[in-house]
This record gives sequence, C-alpha cells and structure tokens, in this order.
Amino acid sequence: MNQNTSNNFGIYCMSYKRSHRIMTKNFFEYCTYVVREEEAEKYREAGVDDLLVIPTGEVSSFMTTLYWIIAHTPEDIIYVVDDDIVRFIYRIDDKRYLEHSKGVPDKEMITSEVERIGQLIMDLNIGLAFDCPQPATYVYHGEFEFKGMPGHMRWINKKALKAKLVLEDPARSDVDMMMQELLYNRICLQPRYLCVDAYMDTNEGAQRTRGAHIALTEALRNKWGKYYGYDEKRNIGRILVKR
Repeated sequence: MNQNTSNNFGIYCMSYKRSHRIMTKNFFEYCTYVVREEEAEKYREAGVDDLLVIPTGEVSSFMTTLYWIIAHTPEDIIYVVDDDIVRFIYRIDDKRYLEHSKGVPDKEMITSEVERIGQLIMDLNIGLAFDCPQPATYVYHGEFEFKGMPGHMRWINKKALKAKLVLEDPARSDVDMMMQELLYNRICLQPRYLCVDAYMDTNEGAQRTRGAHIALTEALRNKWGKYYGYDEKRNIGRILVKR
C-alpha cells in the first residue's frame, strides 16, 4: 500500500479451537490471531505471540466474531482470513503456488497481494471484497468479478461498509453480508486470480450441521427471494444479481 495508507491496514486470522494446528500465520509478514479469551493461553503456548483476545461471552459464531473484529480493530481497511489455509495460489490458465520452494511460502508476495486488494477497495470506495471458494481453473473467467459466493478471505473497508449484523436474523452469514453490500453499495469485489487451498478438517464446535445448513439456505431464500438460489443436487449457492 502507499505511504499514506501502509499503517492503516491490518491482517487478522480468526481462529477457534485450532491451537493444535497453527497454519495461516506462516504465510504473512505480519498477522494477528483473533481468539476467544478462554483459548488465548493455548495459542500463546503454540507460539502465537500477536493475539487479539475476545472477552468471554462477547461472540458465539463465525459472523459475531467477524463483526467483533470489524468493531474492535483500529485500521480502516482490514483483511480477515480463515485459520486453515494450506497454500496461496495464482489461478489464471493454470495454478501457480506462491512459494519459494515446495512448502515454503513467499510471505512477501502473499502479503503484498492482500495489501494490493486492500488498496483497491479503498481507492474504489468499496466496502467488501472476498475470494472465490473454488480454486479450480475452470471457474476462472477474469481477474475480478463483482458478486459471488464468499470463500476463505475477506477484505473490509470500514468507512464504506454498509452491511449490518442483526442477531435475530436467521439469514445472518457471510453470504447475507455480501448480499447486503450488493443491495446498499451495489458492488462487491471478488479477486478471482488469488485463491487458497484450505485444510478443511473437522473443527470441533465450528462445523455447521446438515440441519443448520438447510435452515440457513431457506432463510437466505426467504430474505433475498429471486436474487439467491441454491442447487441442492450440486450443493452450490448462486447469487442471481445481474452485474
């Protein structure tokens, strides 16, 4: 980022019950882990020194944690990434891992890329950016799109973000957050060239049950009507907004 904004960007990893498998922080030149107070000591023992600790009882889910981070971090532009990242990928006609050698990530390049996208949403006054959850080459259609299903990374421009968390809303999710931004800001940013592979193991307490998944899908359909679709056979959600 340029000199005027380099101190106004933060990289945060939201982590829950994964102190035994510290992965994401190894990809960045700097990264703050956001963990719950009752787990903080386990993360310190695992070698995570840069922690933002959520007081007990203040969050209860992925989305309450994400909005807590937005409200309790000093930077105007933040990048929030999942805690199960295996590798970063350039994806265009083929896939290239952002590594110096096999298993050794290029921290400088990865950090520069996430900072670049933070700079873009600041310059364009866009509230939200996010990656594509599917890193396969056949879903690449261009460097950027302006709507889509969120993946493992999200960039937030606090001054432009209009999405709000409503605890009573059964549709609350990262998809709902993206739909709110499409409604109120008319645009999001999805970089398609930068992707990640994730470990996707069983994370105790964090996995959504089949019943909860169905309930969320129905809530999103009820709230967003014809603008949200879900293919049960392929287990794929679709954002049916023309952009």
